[in-house]
Amino acid sequence: MSARLQIGEGLPGPSVMKFTLTYDGELRSNGKPKKKWEMRQQISPQLQELWRVDPVLNQVLRRRLIPRHGYMQIDTHHTLESYLAPHTSGGTDNMDLCEPIGRGAWKFIPLIRNSLSLRGGLRVTFLRKEAPGRVYQGGDMDNRLKTLFDALSVPNLDQVVGEPASDPTVYCLFEDDSLIAGLSVETGRLLTRPDSSEHEVRLIIEVDVRVVQARVYNQLFLGD
Repeated sequence: MSARLQIGEGLPGPSVMKFTLTYDGELRSNGKPKKKWEMRQQISPQLQELWRVDPVLNQVLRRRLIPRHGYMQIDTHHTLESYLAPHTSGGTDNMDLCEPIGRGAWKFIPLIRNSLSLRGGLRVTFLRKEAPGRVYQGGDMDNRLKTLFDALSVPNLDQVVGEPASDPTVYCLFEDDSLIAGLSVETGRLLTRPDSSEHEVRLIIEVDVRVVQARVYNQLFLGD
């Protein structure tokens, strides 16, 4: 038996990208910054891999700079795309649509962000060490979901843990959890080991990326 929770009356705009993230480990209500950071470190490599292998995101990176005062679109034949150097617009007063967000010594790169006019919906399969059928606890939404949302987003400065030993880059799903435009959760029992922590979970997070306002600078997400 499972329980389902649906929030939102439909996502805005057309669906332009879908992919799946996973998390295995402890997930507590009102998770501490250290635990959210550990979750973030597990999710970051998955998003880094997505930026590396997805052809649309490759092009977004190459065309990330646009003038703040106007826009000039320069294109080439699609067979030459993979051989192009990073795209730069003329002039020095440019806006970086994928600019890293600094928090102390760390640099965070969110995929779903306002600069690209993107929003995202989440469909979460939530397996946990308890009987299925309860999404709500004590009249409130399971606070573990809030911990998850924080771990998927760029943290506030007071939520940053430690200093980077080498590469300071962390990949996040959301610039801010306010960009979560829809949520569907299905719960079930997690079967692992009899002596495992009661806080252990397995999350399968299906992401649906949407363009809110179609513009020249995000047309790559919309295809031909």
